[in-house]
Amino acid sequence: IPKTEKEAFLLARISGWEQLDLVEGPANVYFGGSYVGQSYIYTRSLDDTLDLSFGRDKKVMVSRTKLKDFNSKSFSGANKKEIQSYEIVIKNNRKTPITIDVEDQLPVSQNSEIIVEVSELSKAKKDDATGKLTWTYTIAPGEQQKITLTYSIRYPKNKAVNTRKYSRKMKAKF
Repeated sequence: IPKTEKEAFLLARISGWEQLDLVEGPANVYFGGSYVGQSYIYTRSLDDTLDLSFGRDKKVMVSRTKLKDFNSKSFSGANKKEIQSYEIVIKNNRKTPITIDVEDQLPVSQNSEIIVEVSELSKAKKDDATGKLTWTYTIAPGEQQKITLTYSIRYPKNKAVNTRKYSRKMKAKF
């Protein structure tokens, strides 16, 4: 989620884990012969795939940049319109291809006077109820993938709308 975290995370997806007789609890994680931290094994999961976190992936670079050329504020009659545009770049510095899920979010209006219009999603899967966007890519070694996200927010001039998201930053523990 480049909006909140600038690094990618390694995730192991294990199918058929029910036959491994795993015990629920903390597990020490080693990757590439090096200790990377602890994860937790949940054996009470109803999923057929067990997910284990392997920590941060230093060989996958992720950036999210606000595109100044496409961001603007304008007034039209009784309305204000703000256009927000971002570019997300994922670069694979590994020697093998990677499959990566990238997530972002569009604002969701709870007021009929405030309208969010999408201009560019770069073929994201969109959840209309939450505004969650998901892209899944397989990126070859040394390659990069660019994603463009552009949307506008139109609202009455007399309304005070906070279009900037202020969030607490939390670091993942590994």
